[in-house]
Amino acid sequence: MASFLYVSLVLLVVWLALFFFSKQTRREQLILSVVGLCISPAAILVASLDYRGGSAAPKSILSIEDLLFGFALFGIAAVIYQAMFGKHAEQSPKQKIQVSLLRWSAELVLILTLWISISVAALIVFVLSSIQSVVVGGLLIGIYMIANRKDLLTDALLSGLFVAILVFLSEQLFFVRLFPDAAQSYWNTAYLSGFSLAGVPIEELLWSGMVGFTIGPVYEYVRRWKLK
Repeated sequence: MASFLYVSLVLLVVWLALFFFSKQTRREQLILSVVGLCISPAAILVASLDYRGGSAAPKSILSIEDLLFGFALFGIAAVIYQAMFGKHAEQSPKQKIQVSLLRWSAELVLILTLWISISVAALIVFVLSSIQSVVVGGLLIGIYMIANRKDLLTDALLSGLFVAILVFLSEQLFFVRLFPDAAQSYWNTAYLSGFSLAGVPIEELLWSGMVGFTIGPVYEYVRRWKLK
C-alpha cells in the first residue's frame, strides 16, 4: 500500500463522520465530493509537472490515493463549517424564485472552469509554479464570490482554516512521521519556498486552505442560499 494512502484514508474517515452526523448537508457533500473526484486527474497531472515530482510521488495519474484524497477533501471543505457550527442552508426569504437545477449546476461548472482557466493562465503567462497558480486562481474566485455574497465570508475563512488544519494533521501524523524518507522525497523541493511546518511544506497548507476558502461557500453561492 502506498504510504500517502494513509492520509487519504484518514480524510475518508472524516468524510464518513461528517456524512453520518450532518444529515442536512449530505447532498451538498456528495455533489462536491464527486466534483473533487472528477477534477482530481487534471489537478494531479498539473501538480506532477513540478510540485509533486518527487520519487515517492505516485506516477499514475489515476492513483487510488489521490482520487480518494480529492473526493474526501472537496466533500469535507463543502460542509465542515456547517457541521462544526450547526449551521444549515436554506433559501433566502428575499429570493422569490427557486434557482433551477440546470442553472445552479451550470454556474457551479462555470466557477470551477474559471478556477482552472485562471490557474492555467497564471501557470503559462506569469510562469508561476503549479501550486502558486492554483492558489491564485482559487483566491480570485473566492474573492469574487465573497464580494457578491458578503454573508459567506465567515464560511469561506473558517472552511479554509479548518481544511488546512485537517490536511496538516493528517499529513504530519500519518505521512511525515510514519514515512519520513518517503515524505522527504514526495514534494519537489526545487519548486518550494523552503518553509515548512513540522515537515509539511507551507505550500501544501496554502493550497488546501484555498480549497476550503473557495469550495466552502460555493454551494450556497450558486443556489442563492443563506446559512442559518
